[in-house]
Amino acid sequence: MVGLYERITRYFLDCFHPYDLFDTTPHREILPYLKAHMWPMRRILLASVLVTVLAASVEVWLISYAGTIVDILASTSPAQLWEEQGTNLFLAALVVLLFRPIAQFFRLAVNDIAFSCNAATLVRWRAYDHLIRQSVGWFQEDLTGRTSGRLVDIGNHVSNSIHSALNTVAYGLVYMIGVVLLMARTEIWLAAPLLIWLGLYVAVLFRVMPRMVDAQHDFQSSKSALYGSVVDGFSNFDTLKLFAPKDQIAREQRISLEATRQALFRTRQIGIGLRTTLVMLEAIVMVGFVGYGIWLWSVEAATIGVVSSAIALSLRITTMADWILDSIWWLFERIGSLREALQTIGQPIAIPNRSDIELVVGQGGIEIEDLHHHYGNDAGGLDGISLSIRPGEKIGLVGRSGSGKSSLVNLLLRFFEAEQGRIRIDGQDIREVDQDSLRAAIGMVAQQAALLNRSVKDNILLGRTDVSDAALVAATRKASAHGFIEGLRDSKGRRDYDAHVGERGVKLSGGQRQRIALARVILKDAPILILDEATSALDSEVETEIQQSLIEVMQDKTVIAIAHRLSTIARMDRIVVMDRGRIVEQGTHQELKGKPGLYADFWARQSDGFIDTSE
Repeated sequence: MVGLYERITRYFLDCFHPYDLFDTTPHREILPYLKAHMWPMRRILLASVLVTVLAASVEVWLISYAGTIVDILASTSPAQLWEEQGTNLFLAALVVLLFRPIAQFFRLAVNDIAFSCNAATLVRWRAYDHLIRQSVGWFQEDLTGRTSGRLVDIGNHVSNSIHSALNTVAYGLVYMIGVVLLMARTEIWLAAPLLIWLGLYVAVLFRVMPRMVDAQHDFQSSKSALYGSVVDGFSNFDTLKLFAPKDQIAREQRISLEATRQALFRTRQIGIGLRTTLVMLEAIVMVGFVGYGIWLWSVEAATIGVVSSAIALSLRITTMADWILDSIWWLFERIGSLREALQTIGQPIAIPNRSDIELVVGQGGIEIEDLHHHYGNDAGGLDGISLSIRPGEKIGLVGRSGSGKSSLVNLLLRFFEAEQGRIRIDGQDIREVDQDSLRAAIGMVAQQAALLNRSVKDNILLGRTDVSDAALVAATRKASAHGFIEGLRDSKGRRDYDAHVGERGVKLSGGQRQRIALARVILKDAPILILDEATSALDSEVETEIQQSLIEVMQDKTVIAIAHRLSTIARMDRIVVMDRGRIVEQGTHQELKGKPGLYADFWARQSDGFIDTSE
């Protein structure tokens, strides 16, 4: 029995494939967004309506038949009951014992499994696919926690909105129509209280709905900001502990909490007023149904069964009204939340992939022509950079902080889109090639090694499945990482390459994180190599060892190395000195050191091998 139940319920789960992508930017308006995402599920939605209507019809029939039973018992003697009504009672019992549970099972299976599970996954998958095509610069414009929260929540917002709408409209509408027909069958005016109540009910909802949506939108915005600030604080908890007083941290968090509290109060304030008003309206149904039914019975215009049905329906209608209100309230809470989430999910791709043409790197020559980029400001960034890097040439970039070195690297990787100018690799404009192929051709070790909360092996491979364990170990040996990796063990007992490194690699020292990053780039073996202070976190002994490994890795590659420690780039083919977004000097170490200029000044004023960047 358990196995049969598993197969049936899993059939409903697998009746739709939720990993269906589309290339267009998600709509930022709610109705077009819902239409685009729910169209692939149209058959499931139709099935949902049908089984919901069927289940509601059974419920209305039950109440109607309860009144019929009262009339039968009042007009039939015990001796005649089973002879005259036995078959009907048996069929009614079958409906209650068998057909009704089956109808409810199919309604729940279609709505809660076939639709809800798959709809939420479809929406999240499409949202995730859209967000991962955004640029690095786009992610820097908002809190990561808020973006993550919106991505996860939007699946629930969409599936719950559609689920509530279908059940409320289909189930509630069928129920109300059935009640009206049931009452009108005996006396048309018996349906009048329901029609009056229904008209007032809808009028109140339409008046309050816009305020409900706006209040919920404000609440979700406040909650998303709160979530983002909490994640941001916990992600940098070590820094806060070092520099921020505890009272100040708590005070800033209290501001966010209070904003969320006030926004939630507004939604609850509207909700209480709405519910109180609708409870008052329910009195129309109760008094109208029961009072008018009793009067009809008193003038012998209705049977006791009809009066019993009227009483049962009045109680059931009030329960149904509360359920419909909860469903509508929940629906518009989700709509307000969805509208807030679409502010992030519905943004167009900041740097779209203009072509499926893959970058083909032969020799690795780089041409930079009149490159301008100020991040949308009037100053900073790059101000007209032109630079030609020969295939296989090793370039050292030197300059004070803010001189534009990192900006140049970011534009080369297309983390940002240049405001003016172009970059070519082997004659190919990087704006006209597939971005994944561009980054596949470039290996980079940054000053701050970025690690994920995964195993050491996963952090080095990052999804690659074509690397043998021998190649992995060889790369870590070159990066002087194999020795310390063998001694790692995490809190769950996982060892060496299977040990997890914690969020952002916090369980490792800075030097250990840097060596894992070096192993990753060694294994990638890309034709273009970018080193951004690649050995800055290493002690002198390990740095000397890795410098030799880097010399081997750099063979036959085009290299751009950013450094503040001048000794690490002294043997480069050419050194490019930048200042205030421009190239001010170029030449070999010996050439630049021997003539007056910024580089010679840096060399003379360096302390322990590092540039003195003071003006």
